[in-house]
Order: sequence, then C-alpha cells, then structure tokens
Amino acid sequence: MDDGNEDRDRDKKRKKGWRKSSRIDHTYYDFSTRELNSADEQKGRVTFPMKLHGIVSNPAYRHIICWMPHGRSWKILDKELLASVVCKKYFNHDNFDSFNRSVNGWGFKVRKEEISLA
Repeated sequence: MDDGNEDRDRDKKRKKGWRKSSRIDHTYYDFSTRELNSADEQKGRVTFPMKLHGIVSNPAYRHIICWMPHGRSWKILDKELLASVVCKKYFNHDNFDSFNRSVNGWGFKVRKEEISLA
C-alpha cells in the first residue's frame, strides 16, 4: 500500500532544486576607490563604463548628465542633448535608445524615482 510518502519526497526534491537555481546575487560593490587598470588603457581597451565615467565627470556636460550628490549614481538631465552632443562625439551615433541599450547591456540599474535621504 502506498501512503503518498514517495510523492512527497519527490516534490520536496523538486522544490529544493528550484530554490538553489533561482538565487540572484544583489551584492553591492563599491568601485569608487579602485584605480583604473593602466594596462587596459595602454592596450586601447576603453570600455563603455570607462567612457561613461569620463563623460559624467566632465564639467562641460554637467547640464546634460551629472553625478548624484552621494556619488554612487548618475542622472540624465537632457536626453536630446545627450544623444545629439555626447553620443555623437563619444559613440559615433545620435540615438538615445542605442545609448540606453548599452547602459542596460553593461548591467547598470535604472532608478525611476528619487529618494531623498535628508
């Protein structure tokens, strides 16, 4: 006579396996004090994040894109100027959607709302 123990054991194994494979790492890494790898710069490997950091840090573009006060994220102030001025100069296109795809492709997270910690 089967009392259902076999089915329960099988269901437990399925649930356990599912939990293990669905873990997502949301660890925050602070790279603000990390030095740029000069070997990468010498080899001509200028990645999208390196270009983006230079753009956001450039005072000439402060009215287009800027660092948030806490320094851990940045904000786009003018999409049209970003596309027509910045993207055209640094990425050889004037398409904001293409810039946005690059941002997403490099794993940057989008924040729709601003939270004031004051």
